[in-house]
Amino acid sequence: MITAHTIPALHKSVALLQAVADGHTGSVKDLSGALGIPMATCYRIVRTFLHYHWLREDGRGGYRIAFGLAHLARSYAGFELCLSLLENPLRELAGSLGLSAKITVREGHQAVTALRAEPPAPNVITSTVGAGFSLAIGSAAAVLLAGLPDDEIERVLKTAPQECWQRQAPADVWRRVKDARREGVCRELGQFHPSIYAISAPVHLSKTEIVALTFVGWPDDFEGAKLAALEKALRSASKRFHDILGTRTILAASTKQHSHATEKSL
Repeated sequence: MITAHTIPALHKSVALLQAVADGHTGSVKDLSGALGIPMATCYRIVRTFLHYHWLREDGRGGYRIAFGLAHLARSYAGFELCLSLLENPLRELAGSLGLSAKITVREGHQAVTALRAEPPAPNVITSTVGAGFSLAIGSAAAVLLAGLPDDEIERVLKTAPQECWQRQAPADVWRRVKDARREGVCRELGQFHPSIYAISAPVHLSKTEIVALTFVGWPDDFEGAKLAALEKALRSASKRFHDILGTRTILAASTKQHSHATEKSL
């Protein structure tokens, strides 16, 4: 969507790339007509993409996606591979616990569901893959915030939508962040939504990429001794996921670093 805060020329450029990726193999004239981009502008966009090897000529007057884009996508391909390794273990986890389980990633100031798994039960809480919510909300978001510098967390909270503060204050978010740093587990027991309880722990995909593993259920699922049992299962699952990904040493180093940082801030 073109708005006052976006760049029209970039919208045209992205539209052209998407058209070629979707199979439009026509000439510059064809692309110009199909996309409603002025001929001169369309020509300059194509020549720019050819220069950076994002497009290549196919020998018949048309264009194809070129290898230059693969370099940009390589890091995401590694991320996708990590998620694929966790998909079956996540499903097994949800089935054995009888709770929904999900993997959440950070995209800007939002936490976005990347993977989900539900147990074979009629009444479970689910989260749509791709659904995003503010980093000021919930245990998964706090785990993702915990890996950021404090000044960056402050910026996230200052720009959070007003509805984030209807049932909580910034101090509540900081409490969850400190829990995640100190204990390796964060709890959201109905504060934002009284019927939804969740606990989360970090999983390191790499030295710089952290996702949140979360168990989600109803209040009854977390009452009494059940909470301690679920936290134990969450820590165990987090370590298992690190073993699957080969990132156990990163987990140990990060835990030690956050422990020292928390001691200084208390």
